Parts: sequence; C-alpha cells; structure tokens
Amino acid sequence: MSASGLVRGEPLPARTALRARPGGVPVGALLAACALAAIAIVAVLPLARLPFSLCMFKAVTGLPCMTCGTTRAFARLARLDLAGALAMNPLVTLATLTLLPWAAADLALLPRGRALSLELSPAAARVARIAAVTAVLANWAWLVAAGR
Repeated sequence: MSASGLVRGEPLPARTALRARPGGVPVGALLAACALAAIAIVAVLPLARLPFSLCMFKAVTGLPCMTCGTTRAFARLARLDLAGALAMNPLVTLATLTLLPWAAADLALLPRGRALSLELSPAAARVARIAAVTAVLANWAWLVAAGR
C-alpha cells in the first residue's frame, strides 16, 4: 500500500471518494489517540506554564515556530476552553477537533476490519496540498502577528 492509501498498481481514482476500505489502517483513530494522550499529558504536567520556552526555533530567531502554542492549545482543550485553544493555535485546534469524527468512524468500522479512506483524484489532491500549505502559512502568519 502506498502513502496515498492505494494499493500499488491500482489506478488513481478518477474522482474523490470517501470509502470504508477493508484491511485499512485506522489512521484517524491512531492520530486521535496520540492527540488525546498529548492532551492528557499536558493536563497533568504543567508544561504550558513553564517560565521559559522549549522551542529552539523561537530561542534562535525570536519568531514563533509553525506549531507555537500547541502545548497551550492542548492545555485549554483539556479544560474544554475552545476559544482559548483557538487563540493559542487555530490550525492545531481545528485539526485536533477534525480528528474526533474521523476517529469515531474508524472505531465504528474497526470491528468489521475496515478503516475510513479518502481517495482523491489527482486534481483534488493538488488542491488539497495547496490548501494545506496555505493553511499552515496563514496560521504561522497569525502566530507571528499575535506574538506567540
């Protein structure tokens, strides 16, 4: 299976489709488990309240890195403070919240040996890559402007 989730030799999809593929890896459930573990760790450990920054990029450049505010966003999500989490890092917060329905679908499909799979046509994949890069850059510009 390739990185795109397609079996090698299988033709590229002509259109975009969301499918429950047999034998697929439940990526949504795995990513959500990692995010929930990180949120739990941040809720227990005072990482968001350290008197210094752990970010080497910020220490060297004085600018926030692209993931700046993630720990603080997770700490606020652990307290169910959605507005606070969005203020710390909007992209990470929205990505984490997007994992919830994906994980729920993967967990529902898991007993049947299936996992959710998004198959993109080449044109849709190109648009998705451009949108992802644009979202990361816009989020970084927001973090710089907000002084994170």
